[in-house]
Amino acid sequence: MGLDNLPVSCDMPRKAGQESLPCHMTHLPDEPCPFEADNNPIGVLATCCSLRGKVAAYELDALGEKSLASHMYEDMTAAKAIVFAKKLLGACDRLERAHAGDAEKPKGAGWGQTYDLTKEKWVGGTSSTFEEAIATIRQAARWYEKVGRLGCGVHAWY
Repeated sequence: MGLDNLPVSCDMPRKAGQESLPCHMTHLPDEPCPFEADNNPIGVLATCCSLRGKVAAYELDALGEKSLASHMYEDMTAAKAIVFAKKLLGACDRLERAHAGDAEKPKGAGWGQTYDLTKEKWVGGTSSTFEEAIATIRQAARWYEKVGRLGCGVHAWY
């Protein structure tokens, strides 16, 4: 299942006479995007301000953080997005501490796999490293925090 997380400006009060923000944007069309330098993964039909949330959700799931992965599929207010960012960062810190001394760390999500009907499981492809998975989750946390600090909520589109 795909997942794009899109900012929603419903939480952001606009002043009288001020132009409304375009749908799923955190800025006006003639303003620079505050996410431009972040290099976030973006879905095909998403905006420059969005996040391809399935990337981080799959990494969370692969590392056993199923509750947080599921939460990425929920809409949030700006305040809840900021709280969720802290939960994501907390999970990263906890996972890094738990596996700090491991010779072999857990793998992240598998990408480019195909489903083998005879074996009834996903095969092939490559898995991200533990460090790559953590970096992806931290990137998502930064996105949620920035969206919330900009006064926007989050719409999970899947």
